[in-house]
Parts: sequence; C-alpha cells; structure tokens
Amino acid sequence: MNTRAPAVWLAITVGVASHGVQAATTGTLTFVGQINAGTCNLAAGDENRTITLPTIKVSDFDAAASTGAFDFEISADCESDINTVVFLFSGTPSTGNAQLFSNTGTSGGTALQLIHRGSPAYTIPANGTVDQRSRSIATAGNKAVMPLTAAYHKTGEPLTHGSLASAVTVSITYN
Repeated sequence: MNTRAPAVWLAITVGVASHGVQAATTGTLTFVGQINAGTCNLAAGDENRTITLPTIKVSDFDAAASTGAFDFEISADCESDINTVVFLFSGTPSTGNAQLFSNTGTSGGTALQLIHRGSPAYTIPANGTVDQRSRSIATAGNKAVMPLTAAYHKTGEPLTHGSLASAVTVSITYN
C-alpha cells in the first residue's frame, strides 16, 4: 500500500484552500436614522362637532347681555414629548359686535360668545389678534383639555326670535 499518495493529496488540498481566504478589501457600515418630534391631533369627537345650546326666550335677555350659557370642552390627544398645545379660534365677526362670532341663523340681534373657562375666564374675540384668539394649554396624561363656554349674546341690534348658527374654526399647534 502506498501511504505517500494520501499525504501528497492532503498537502495539495490545504494549499488550494488557503488561497481562497485572502482579504481583498474592507468596508464600513454606516447607519442612519431619524427621530421625529411627537404630534398632537384634535380628539376624534372634536374635529367636526356640533354644540347645541339650550333653547332660550327673547325675554331672557331682559336682565343680561348674554344668556343660555353652555359649558363644554375640546381636547387634543398628544404624544408624550408634547408639553403645550395652543388652540387658535377663528370665525366671522358679528356686524353688531365684532367681539362676537356672527350668527347665520334666523334670529336677529344675537351672536355667539365664546369664553375660555380658565382662571380668569377670558372671552375669545372673533375680531382679535392671533394672540387674543389663542389659548395655551399644558398637557397632562398625553392630553390637552380646554374648558369653554358658549352663549347667546346681544349684538346691539333689535332682538328677534329664530335660530342661532355660528361656525368657529379651531386649529392647534404644539411643542
């Protein structure tokens, strides 16, 4: 038996295998990514919401400039890194009193008064500057909740019965 043949064969195999492991080049892996700030959105029920004020009588204005106040809240759902939400209100000012939001309903001499029930309470003017029509609300538990009151208000023009309809747009910014 020839024992030299397997040894030669083994030497040739090792020599061929050692040629395949040489390094030709090296490279660098670069990783990139992006971390974005969180977001806020008006709560689902507050995006397009109808708020129904209580029914009143013309005589309810005999003792007061406003009546039929109705308390409600609007809110924004936010991610955990958002600290403050700014609610901005806009709408058409009333011709009889530009501080109020216009009434496109059928009653005469009335418009909508919108009040932030903060401390102190603050009337949001329809014809105000951006700062006057904005309110900053701190978030708590990933939510910013703004307490509001809406009311019928005299404009100074003659009062008549009918409906009140007023559209107020709310938009939010946050940080």
